Amino acid sequence: MFFFYLLSGLFLGWSLGANDTGNIFGAAVETHMLKFKKAALIAAIFITLGAVLEGSGPSGTLGRLGSVDALAGAFTVALAAALTITLIVRIGIPVSTSQTIVGAIIGWNLFTGRLTDFSSLITIASSWVMAFVLSASIAALLFYLVRPFINRSRMHLLVQDMMIRYALIVVGAFGAYSLGANNIANVVGVFVPVSPFKDLALGAGISISGVQQLYLLGALSIVVGIYTYSHKVMRTVGKDLFHLSPITALVAITAEAIVLFLFASRGLYNLLLNSGMPTIPLVPVSSTQVIVGAVVGIGLAKGGKNIRYNILARVSFAWVAAPLMAALISFTLLFIIQNVFEQKVYQATSYIFDRKSITRISEEGFDTGALSTVNGRTFSTERDIYRELSDQHSLKRDEMIRVIKLAEIHHLKADYEKLLKGNMHESFSPAQQARLQAVNGREYRHKWQLEADLAGEPEFLYIANAQTEIEKNHNRILEGKLNILYRAFATP
Repeated sequence: MFFFYLLSGLFLGWSLGANDTGNIFGAAVETHMLKFKKAALIAAIFITLGAVLEGSGPSGTLGRLGSVDALAGAFTVALAAALTITLIVRIGIPVSTSQTIVGAIIGWNLFTGRLTDFSSLITIASSWVMAFVLSASIAALLFYLVRPFINRSRMHLLVQDMMIRYALIVVGAFGAYSLGANNIANVVGVFVPVSPFKDLALGAGISISGVQQLYLLGALSIVVGIYTYSHKVMRTVGKDLFHLSPITALVAITAEAIVLFLFASRGLYNLLLNSGMPTIPLVPVSSTQVIVGAVVGIGLAKGGKNIRYNILARVSFAWVAAPLMAALISFTLLFIIQNVFEQKVYQATSYIFDRKSITRISEEGFDTGALSTVNGRTFSTERDIYRELSDQHSLKRDEMIRVIKLAEIHHLKADYEKLLKGNMHESFSPAQQARLQAVNGREYRHKWQLEADLAGEPEFLYIANAQTEIEKNHNRILEGKLNILYRAFATP
């Protein structure tokens, strides 16, 4: 059934290949510097490499926005995003895959009564704006730097033409790699929490994680989309929005590749982090917005006279309409899948404010007097608790979310053998593995109870009130490891 449900994710991958490859090679193909078949082959190879080798970077932020915990739910969310993209792509307007999947996840949150993490949503949305502006700025700067060199060059036109072709291939490959790394989380990221794939040890210290196997399948679906439907969208980006010359096409693709890489590379993130420099968030950004930003930047650098603002307006409208449409389609499809086809689209979760959970909430420094209306009660949705706590006007939103998480019932049984069978133990250090073996066989009713038991090992300790980016990154890495344990140890 997993492979059946995964079809919607593969459909979304096909949509991304059909839509976003135009953002990488549309300008080059429409200026006749590259043939479509050659561009498609380069894109296929490097998108796959980027997805498998570095695709996990942006997926964490997307997962914090909303963690879809049922297979049928993941299927429906991916299907809603894919349908939204297909509807808009059919009229030749490139649309953001990042925005449609975010909209679909928010639709799932609304349907299930889960709270949307506004912090993650703001991070993602602000990154979209930042990516557009950054791409336009880089493209304009590159254009100003390249134009005098070209004008003064005495290079023969045929030699210049050949050099630009080679440059487009190299930059296009880099852009395709960055696209795969940044956007694969949009394709199959919602399936990560419910994926059955186990880590594969290939010998000689080489292994392929279950997530990488999932990303490989997503990348293959992108390749199919490239070859079957991407040519039409390439025309919109490469020709209709702004008439690009071969030089400006090279500048636009270079700017796009740089920006996608900045928001996808965990290696760059760690380098900046360890150097004490400001980091760039690892989030899936819209390659559509990035390439349009680059094209607009070049157009403005040339005076802005040749920009087709009516096409830009249509593209901009799609950016706003796409997430709203995806959220609506997601909500509607979830209702149909659950009530007509009787499939479980989310895991039913209970929240209890009993003596143990109230004591834990108090230990974390919260005023239990603000819990008077929920004390002793059991709830079935986060939204119901949030509504009750909001009426008290005593806790901030992030504090209420933490209180709700502490009250969540999540039955767990520590089973180290499960980690060994799935090769999941390799995600943990030797010291962490020793602590996991020490708690083997213990049962828990709340996630925080497992966390408290594991905290005997310093590497399992959260940094309270994390302020620096290094501390926040430590907590994010630990959160990812704990999520592995929650899935592995979950019991009915």
